[in-house]
Amino acid sequence: MSGLQRLPVTFSLIAASVAVFLGAALLSGSSWASALALQPAGVIQGGGLVPANVAGGDLWRLFTSMFLHAGLIHVAVNMLALYFLGSFAEQTFGAGRFMALYVVSGIAGGVAYLYFGDFTTPAVGASGAIFGILGGVLGFAIRRGTFSMGNPVIRQLVLIAAINLFIGASIPNVSNTAHIGGLVGGFFFGALIANSLYSQKRGAIAAPLLLTLGLEVVLIALWMFSATGAAGL
Repeated sequence: MSGLQRLPVTFSLIAASVAVFLGAALLSGSSWASALALQPAGVIQGGGLVPANVAGGDLWRLFTSMFLHAGLIHVAVNMLALYFLGSFAEQTFGAGRFMALYVVSGIAGGVAYLYFGDFTTPAVGASGAIFGILGGVLGFAIRRGTFSMGNPVIRQLVLIAAINLFIGASIPNVSNTAHIGGLVGGFFFGALIANSLYSQKRGAIAAPLLLTLGLEVVLIALWMFSATGAAGL
């Protein structure tokens, strides 16, 4: 069985992120080398998560920012982390649950940045969703009673998280606030799906997914109300 057949979601997400990164560098109008090393400011500003723009109605930035990266080191580290975490999580949870975990975690990271990030500074990267994978595994393991720091897989996951936190503190437009938000969102979703993972009932994932997305929608709506109210003062 090929890697794509075994891990369709993981490889598809990696391919999409790399394609966006290369495409943005190619179409930026900057020199190829400089655009690869550090994505042009116009690309980051145009599709990144800028709370001020979201307050103006650009909710789509919560999604597009997940596929943009600040530069070559950023995208390389994130894609390596996605491969190693995804290899474990997709096989454990299955493709559907893993995709749901990735999306809700990425949104959770974005929500955290809306509340606690800089209002006018763009944030980009898949790190919130990647931290959510780690959170999902931890939430699942704790809920199932199988969590142990003696487990080499858990230790590797924690190491990957530490490396990404360091990256978040070192590279512009990368937010550790979004990392932590993704971790919390993933943990919540992972704990919710723990008892339904082996269920044979169709749609067993629906309730955890709708509950998590519903909570995120409420938090976004509250933030929008607060942000637009403050702007009107």
